[in-house]
Amino acid sequence: MRKTAVKGMSLLLAMALVLMLAACGNGDDKSSGGTGTDGKTGEAVKLKFYAQYSGENIPVYDAAKAELKKVMPEVDVDFEVAAQDDEQKIKTYAAAGNLPDIFFASSGLIDVFKKSNNILALDDVIKENKIEEKLNETSKTLLWDQDGHSYAVPNVGQWASLIFINKKVFEDNGVKVPANYDEFLTAVQTFKSKNITPLSLFAKEKWPGVQLMDMAIVSEEPGGLKKLESGQGTFSDAAYTKAADKLSKLTAAGLLSSGAFNTNWEDALAQFTSGKAAMTLNGAWAMNDITKAMGDNVDIIYAPFADKDKAEAVKWNVSGGGFNQGFAVSANSKNKDIAAKYAALFSIEFAKQRIMLLGDPNPILKDAPQPNTPHGALQKKYVADSANFKTMTTFPWGLSNAKFKTSVEDNTQKFLVDRKTDAYINDMNKALELARK
Repeated sequence: MRKTAVKGMSLLLAMALVLMLAACGNGDDKSSGGTGTDGKTGEAVKLKFYAQYSGENIPVYDAAKAELKKVMPEVDVDFEVAAQDDEQKIKTYAAAGNLPDIFFASSGLIDVFKKSNNILALDDVIKENKIEEKLNETSKTLLWDQDGHSYAVPNVGQWASLIFINKKVFEDNGVKVPANYDEFLTAVQTFKSKNITPLSLFAKEKWPGVQLMDMAIVSEEPGGLKKLESGQGTFSDAAYTKAADKLSKLTAAGLLSSGAFNTNWEDALAQFTSGKAAMTLNGAWAMNDITKAMGDNVDIIYAPFADKDKAEAVKWNVSGGGFNQGFAVSANSKNKDIAAKYAALFSIEFAKQRIMLLGDPNPILKDAPQPNTPHGALQKKYVADSANFKTMTTFPWGLSNAKFKTSVEDNTQKFLVDRKTDAYINDMNKALELARK
């Protein structure tokens, strides 16, 4: 009888222990869609974060990381500086099965990684943390992909592509800041004759050349290259052939330096700020870096490619824009649930810190903080101008059709060298046909 009682008590204790272990195993797993152990809280986790951790953005990343430490103290991140290589390195990581936990993803990269199952859908974590409610109305669309899901939380808003003007170089050489194509061509010819590079372009990356082409197109067709990607029209349409012809004449007149295709942004910026180049091209996000170096000696123009009689009417058809992009998470991360929450919250904090530390004039947040330092003259001008924008296109990394993006990058870079308009149009029409299949 005693043996039976002991056996019964032992059985009850064993069952209780099993139930306790099961409860511990299932207890805190409120993940954004994954399974396994990465939903646990309290355990130290280190995440790899592939980011544009350079220049003016370093203190922004550091400040956002410090704030996230208060919310998710168990998480630490190691930043890896993203290569300026048109996303080749991150694609190599993916091919090798070695993606970092968190990385910056453009629309084009999202499309590629969706097809290869390398990117995590963030729908659940966005809802759980009310991310969409934190964004202003114009930025909410940036959160969602065309398939209705979210793969990246935006960290910046819609930027225009700009041509920056070195005011002193223009004034010292008696050149008018161009408002139309004829004035732009005259400026290029004048600076070239004086051994001043008209436009310092960091064409070591392919996207600035594509953006230059898009800026030429929007003066004739506000849809720019994005319209072609969407399935409308061809490169033989008058707007595109005319834009290519204008850009061909500008490059023939010496618009770019002979070393443009070996020039990175740091080199292009140095040429511009030193007065060796009269103009440079970048997105409006570069305003802070440039004004730090030049003070009030810099101005901006948007697309001086329009014919004189059309210039005023198309003045606010702007190249550049916004798209579904931001911080994304590897679908194969060992800590994907924690990484998903961290990436979503980090994106919002990053946006706050850009405003406070850099005076970002293009906020995505519904309740945006005030900048620590009031906006300078250039940023105030951009804010005022942006209220007049009628249309925007995109940047090359916002092109979601990978075939089209690759072909327009390769063919445009070739065109900027050989300036053969007919060949460029023919090559792009062939590429467009293949991209639409």
